[in-house]
Amino acid sequence: MEKEIHDIIIWENSKDQFNFLLDEIKKNFEVLSVYEISWSKENFEKNLIRFYGPTLANPQKKMKQCGVGSFFLVVFFDPNPIYKFRKTSLGRQMTNINVYDSKRKLRKSLEGEFPIHGSIHKKEANHDITLIFGKNSNDLLNETGNKWDGKIQKIQNDLFGTDGWNSIDDVFYLLNSTTNYVILRNFEEYPNIISEKHPDIDILADDLVHLPFMLNQLNVVEKKIDVPFVIIENKKVRFDFRYVGDSYYDEKWSRDILENKILFKNKIYVPNNEDQFYSLIYHCLIHGAKFLNYKIRLDNLSTKLKIENIIFEIKFESNLKKILDEFMKKRAYSYTNSPKYRIRHNEFIRLVKVASFTTKHEGFSGLIKAIKNKIKRKFNKKENSIN
Repeated sequence: MEKEIHDIIIWENSKDQFNFLLDEIKKNFEVLSVYEISWSKENFEKNLIRFYGPTLANPQKKMKQCGVGSFFLVVFFDPNPIYKFRKTSLGRQMTNINVYDSKRKLRKSLEGEFPIHGSIHKKEANHDITLIFGKNSNDLLNETGNKWDGKIQKIQNDLFGTDGWNSIDDVFYLLNSTTNYVILRNFEEYPNIISEKHPDIDILADDLVHLPFMLNQLNVVEKKIDVPFVIIENKKVRFDFRYVGDSYYDEKWSRDILENKILFKNKIYVPNNEDQFYSLIYHCLIHGAKFLNYKIRLDNLSTKLKIENIIFEIKFESNLKKILDEFMKKRAYSYTNSPKYRIRHNEFIRLVKVASFTTKHEGFSGLIKAIKNKIKRKFNKKENSIN
């Protein structure tokens, strides 16, 4: 297995142990770069919430545990990563046992509760590095090189996107680095994809718990607003998120769309031509979108796919339904508006799947924390309404 980039954060309250910790890291890993990072005091709590996501039940407690001053970040290579399941604070996870076991050993040698943070798999490392630097692991490596020069770089920055996003490219750079997603439609003119006809960005993703935190949609997380938007260039841009298993498309089809996605303009991920074509027909027939809005795109896609004799007019809707039926049958997909599908995917089942997803990615402890957070937010909301 190729060597991996990982990170360890030494929070302010453990900074006096920095030299000891750095020496221990050097015993097993190749240090690439070291930073002393300062977050602004007004955004420190917000940064923690975005960084830890739904697993952070009590931000105030965490701030007392780690301190709110500057902290050290060590970026390093694991030359020989080994992956096995480990019992973590978030349940059983497939982890890089080299970095996971090292983190546990370092924590035991220090005083306090969770005095350091460390990535335990490649995806988490990329999440951490992208949020902290605004660069993913590969781009950071290209900038720093393969060997530490012995200098500690000082950085005074909040997390990537904390004060809103400078461009839509920044938003999708983050998503490309951290998330399995596609823009479902209306992306052809990217980056100019917002219009009066299409005022939102339709996203399909397989992560229903971390996206709002990473994108800085904390108003959505706290249930203060119903319409999910992201601040880009000081403007509110609406994002319409769809998740695998939410019955927008058949669950198997949603997974296949993500599995077969393609990179468009070297900037964004979109469905391949076949999934674009049939999902647009489905969007018109089942979701009620207007055919006229997608006629040109469907014409172009049918040519690319060599699908002939299709007339995209509303009066020929039955012909399109027949074409879609054949595709759905061939792929063993179901219509999500059918009674059979609705019975199989009712609200109870949906909640079970959400719980299962959270448990899989965050462990049972993570599920309990997410439930507690939801209860706490509802209680606070009710209390505020009384006051």
